Amino acid sequence: MQQRIHRQQEGSLIYYTSDNITTKHLFTTKFGGVSKGYLASLNLGFNRGDERSNVLQNYQILADHFRVPRARMTMTKQIHSDIVRVVDENTMGMGLGQPMSWKADAIITNLPHVPLCGYYADCVVTLLHDPVSKSIGVCHSGWRGTASGILGKTVQRMQEQYGAKPENIEAAIGPSIRQCCFETDADVPDAMTETMGESVTPFIQPRGKKFFLDLQGINREQLERCGVRNIVDSGMCTKCMHDTFWSHRATHGNRGVQAGVIMLEG
Repeated sequence: MQQRIHRQQEGSLIYYTSDNITTKHLFTTKFGGVSKGYLASLNLGFNRGDERSNVLQNYQILADHFRVPRARMTMTKQIHSDIVRVVDENTMGMGLGQPMSWKADAIITNLPHVPLCGYYADCVVTLLHDPVSKSIGVCHSGWRGTASGILGKTVQRMQEQYGAKPENIEAAIGPSIRQCCFETDADVPDAMTETMGESVTPFIQPRGKKFFLDLQGINREQLERCGVRNIVDSGMCTKCMHDTFWSHRATHGNRGVQAGVIMLEG
């Protein structure tokens, strides 16, 4: 039976982990932090109207879980691009331990004890780990990033930078809006078909004048084309499960931010 993603709880912190990722990681939910009101409680976004002190405390809760100083947690400003950045000693801690000075939608590293954070509130966040080359990555992909092939480019960058081999890579596709709820007008599938060709057609379901996209299926296919075989898809829809996860569509943007986080343990 295919291994999937499982609910875990540590005090008030509720999160999900995947059996196939053999280094420390998690996908956060709404729960386990100190934020209040519509952002209750583990909001990880500094730009959602939350008190900065609350967000910093939420990151401290995660840092304590990973048993690292908060300043080592590393993020990026996500812009729906195909840009992949390398986290080294100079860029470690971007966004928390040092000011944010780059934009990208995927980050990779081979540094131990440096948690990498990718953010979601419907978009697909995928965690990557190669236990042989001892490298990791986190990739954020909405439909634009998916159309640009950012997940495959992340795998390729891990190969170039660290010698990672796709057959060794473990991948977990996190909770995200699924085909049941990802409704678009024709412009989105048209743009994706123009960029990706007819290979994307099986993942687009027309219903009347609307279209429903299977972003997880497209991202899984991108991984498989790269040679990655050890893949787990959470199977969870953030909109359907908006009592557990923030969903941009379910709340019309009135929401916090979750993260997929992965760290090499050394």
